[in-house]
Amino acid sequence: MVRLPFLIRITCVLSLAVAASAQDDLRDRITLSNGRTITGRVVTPYDTEKLLILQGGKRVRIEVAKIKAKQLVSDQMIEFFKRRDQHGKSRRARKYLVDWADTHGLANMARLQALELVLQDDTDADMHRFLGHRLRGKQWSWPHAGKHLTLKKLKDSLAKNPMRFAGERFALRCDAGLLINLHALLDLERLGVTWFDQFGKDLNLNEVVKPIEIQTYRNEMEFPKWGFRPRPYFEPPPHDDLGRTFYAGSQPKRPEDLFFLGTHGLLYRTLIGEGNQRDSRGRVCAWLEVGLGMHMQKVMQGPAGFAAPDTLKQLDLHAMAALGRSYRITHLVHLPMYGSFYMTDDSATAINWSAASMFTTWLLTKKKSDKTRPQFLKYIRAALADRQGDSSTTFDRVMGKPIEQFDEPWRVWLNKVAGN
Repeated sequence: MVRLPFLIRITCVLSLAVAASAQDDLRDRITLSNGRTITGRVVTPYDTEKLLILQGGKRVRIEVAKIKAKQLVSDQMIEFFKRRDQHGKSRRARKYLVDWADTHGLANMARLQALELVLQDDTDADMHRFLGHRLRGKQWSWPHAGKHLTLKKLKDSLAKNPMRFAGERFALRCDAGLLINLHALLDLERLGVTWFDQFGKDLNLNEVVKPIEIQTYRNEMEFPKWGFRPRPYFEPPPHDDLGRTFYAGSQPKRPEDLFFLGTHGLLYRTLIGEGNQRDSRGRVCAWLEVGLGMHMQKVMQGPAGFAAPDTLKQLDLHAMAALGRSYRITHLVHLPMYGSFYMTDDSATAINWSAASMFTTWLLTKKKSDKTRPQFLKYIRAALADRQGDSSTTFDRVMGKPIEQFDEPWRVWLNKVAGN
């Protein structure tokens, strides 16, 4: 468990935002009742009293009661993916989407869409020109690592000079597979939209005004493991502030546990702030962070590049694994991140992952007689944003009854999901 004073937590969150404000990002637009317009980036879009707006190095607070209208980047992101879903199979429509994104304040998303088009068809001159590529003879050259290279030479150079794709809430660096990694970044951006849709208001999330960095590796041999088994992990600030994952198998659809990893980045950027300043292995509340990450991993489904939230499926294996635990919930909520989820590769570790995942999903499930979701959302806020960590006292207080009383109804649900 890691605890920081409230003022330190706020400073951590704002320090991340201020780092991005140096770019003078003024894309959010607030119109007040008196007609005055304020531009900047809204950091606290769900605050019911005052919005915090960044304007370069300046912070402005606006009373919500005085606001007449808001035009936010987050709304444009929702519209971007709505259009992409509607016309994703039409190349012509996706070219129009490049122009739409570029004229609606989403320059990075416009570039990602254009990149997808040229990676699928290297002869698309319009998209090459949009991206600033140069035509030399009959081949287009791409800017990379201070040079202009043909696509073949660029791909050959990735092992030594990885490519970085920049999105809105995420950025991804890869050492191979440009198109599959571009699709991974688009899927992460859709995860961001879903994260705010499902939890933004309830958890009073902060906006991501500086992209969360993700690095992918071509295989598990290149991947720098954090424990005995290669498994994706996010190292929060003030350390690396970077998520790492890899590709597995001969024909992977996505990097391993991509949405789990992205959710960890979102947790620290939108809710927690910084991690343990002294210990890079420390986490605020390990079981909850793993559980939320795995929950979103199950929520996000669909083809590569077109991920979308859907009804949870194939929970039976996780349920059976969770039923194999030899400990009570009181033990689960105190498990350390590294020692219990990463250090070893054995059945006990696998059970820990499934238990954290399924307990979180059960508590968030709306369709059950015991309505735990509203109180659990309050608990998430208390444990992570307010730094109460894995305190059993906090769980008992916020959830309204001792944690031990959740053991039996959860076990009944697990048996039902497992098909027992």
